[in-house]
Amino acid sequence: MARRPFFYGYVIVGICFLNMVLMRGILASFSVFNVALLDAFQWSRATTATIASVNGIAYSASSPLVGWAYDRLGPRILMPLGGLLIGVGLALAGGSTTLWQFYLYYGLLVGLGIGCIGFVSNTALLSHWFRRRRGTALGFATMGLGFGILIVPVAQVLITRYGWRAALVLLGATVLVSLVPLNAVLQRRRPEDIGQLPDGDPMTAAAPAAASPHRRAPHREWTLPAALSSFPFWAIAMGHLALGVGLSLMYTHAVAHLIHGGLDPLAAASAFSLVGVARIPGTAIWGFASDRLGRDRAYRIGTLITLGGIGMLMALGPEAPRWWFVAFAVLYGVGHSAGNPTFGSTIADIFGGKNVGTIFGFLEITFGIGVGMPVSARSERVSRSTASSITAWAEAARSMWRCVNGSSGRRGALPNSVSNLPLVIVSPVQ
Repeated sequence: MARRPFFYGYVIVGICFLNMVLMRGILASFSVFNVALLDAFQWSRATTATIASVNGIAYSASSPLVGWAYDRLGPRILMPLGGLLIGVGLALAGGSTTLWQFYLYYGLLVGLGIGCIGFVSNTALLSHWFRRRRGTALGFATMGLGFGILIVPVAQVLITRYGWRAALVLLGATVLVSLVPLNAVLQRRRPEDIGQLPDGDPMTAAAPAAASPHRRAPHREWTLPAALSSFPFWAIAMGHLALGVGLSLMYTHAVAHLIHGGLDPLAAASAFSLVGVARIPGTAIWGFASDRLGRDRAYRIGTLITLGGIGMLMALGPEAPRWWFVAFAVLYGVGHSAGNPTFGSTIADIFGGKNVGTIFGFLEITFGIGVGMPVSARSERVSRSTASSITAWAEAARSMWRCVNGSSGRRGALPNSVSNLPLVIVSPVQ
């Protein structure tokens, strides 16, 4: 096999970046499709929110199978399959006329597709290509989540000009002509498969370079039963559940809340897209910081910034100055962007190996359950949803800290601003 003149891991990061762009864009754009469905069918907001719930449940339920399939089949088969499911599901959703069709096409097919091409498979893939710079690599790849939210105003423009049905079909076609061939042709599972080493280390190196003092390399080859009986697994699981609840509340109701705050639909979608703009540099910075400061410290700081953004959103109203909308987007976007590189890197640090996809898939169940929880709200009381998400984000930070410190046998005290908050699993807001 010919030796490549560059480290192919950078190509892998780029493909994962594009996967994340479309994955997040499709999920986040449900906020604007939600408004269009409310107008088209005169359904209640609680009813349309269940479409997103089915999507989250499908993602959650398929995660163990996706993780197992990644470990057995690899990215060149699994990821194109995911793109195919997403593209076909969106196109069929564009022709839907009943609620059960939306459940089947957008909820089930798109949810399964996102599972195949989503965070589990991309993080498992990058864990094999990077060790010392794992957080940094994940940070750059998950910058795609920030760029992806910019699809929200694009979707709104498509809806305004061509209607929501055509907009769904166009998004599906975009996935089919881009992600499917890209992943089928260019993906590779491990650097060793093409004669390279993780991080681009030279083949003549006698031993891998010293790892960052903050990164915990796996001491063992974990199996699923061993992981299920370990403390770090369940600490991450609790954090994933809280994180999923917070995201579900935000992405389902944020645009409607901004409209209630005095913005027109396109302006609200554009304001919410600023969250993605703020995520773009934030994700890369947090990934780098987690390699240098440690996963737990980086995530705690990010969560406190996130809570500041949620507080700004709660304060928004018809009389709020416009700079408050920007402040919410920047604080929430920058703080929230700490989650992906730190959580993903921590899972790979602890459970990395040939079964990392399977273990990650089972962990992702709890995130999907959180996303799939029914979270409905009347427009004049959406602020209660954002208030509830504060405890969800705080618990995610606390569980992350417990996991990272517990896995090394260390204990300590959380800052009062986090540790004094109660453990709350959000129930439906009426």
